Amino acid sequence: MRGRKLGACVGVLAAIVLAAPGTAAEKPKEQKFAYFQATNIFRAGLRGTHTVSLTFDDGPGIHTHAVLDALKAYDVRATFFIVGTMARAHPELLVKIAADGHLLANHTASHKRLTRRRYSRSPNLLIDQIREVNDLIARHMVPGETLFFRAPYGAWKERHAIVLNEDPVLKYYVGPIYWDVGGQTYVDGEGYVVASADWDCWHRGWTAETCAKGYLREIERKDGGVVLMHCINAKAAALVEAVVPELIAQGFKFVRLDEVKEYDRYETPTAPTAPVVAMVTARK
Repeated sequence: MRGRKLGACVGVLAAIVLAAPGTAAEKPKEQKFAYFQATNIFRAGLRGTHTVSLTFDDGPGIHTHAVLDALKAYDVRATFFIVGTMARAHPELLVKIAADGHLLANHTASHKRLTRRRYSRSPNLLIDQIREVNDLIARHMVPGETLFFRAPYGAWKERHAIVLNEDPVLKYYVGPIYWDVGGQTYVDGEGYVVASADWDCWHRGWTAETCAKGYLREIERKDGGVVLMHCINAKAAALVEAVVPELIAQGFKFVRLDEVKEYDRYETPTAPTAPVVAMVTARK
């Protein structure tokens, strides 16, 4: 009887040892990686670091040339979120953006609000919005550059991430990327410009210099961040000219999104080492 009890104890002890973490008998857990997130990625980790990442949405357009020239004059690299319809109208600008050392990123084919029901009801429409731009920009990117996505208006659904992460090509995107600076215009009761959003500045008829005050004050308060701008307005280059040299004078550092360490957590070891062009053309 005593022998049976001893044998049972030994068996239990062996089972515990075999099941213990770090033993040879332990099976590694499957880990599912996803690039597209259920919500916008709000945290870039640049606040308080005296570092900014300039991002330009909605282009390229006829005024993007001047924006590129302004950035080049100050030796600043930025990230350009490309809209497909604009890229097809100005294909030479994709070449120039990449040649100047900027990062190309995805902002959908036609800049539609993706929270509309049609994109939930017809996943292929959602996939086509991202795939079309991927096919346009990937050929101009170099091996090792991370693929980034920003949703128009910041409009996003968790369901979109589920759909896109099942796509063999598009699942390698990091996003949706949000911003820290440039999302809204705020003027206090005394007329002091506390924060600026360039598109709103132009609607108000402001000069680039006035708009720049809000950008600079918000960047200074936050001591860095991802900055939202647009490269398709006639005043866009003047805004760059008013903001960038002042930040340089204050000692701010400029980085592209792929240099933002906080985003590394959204990448996986299985990511491709070069941008991938979808084998299936976008549906019409």
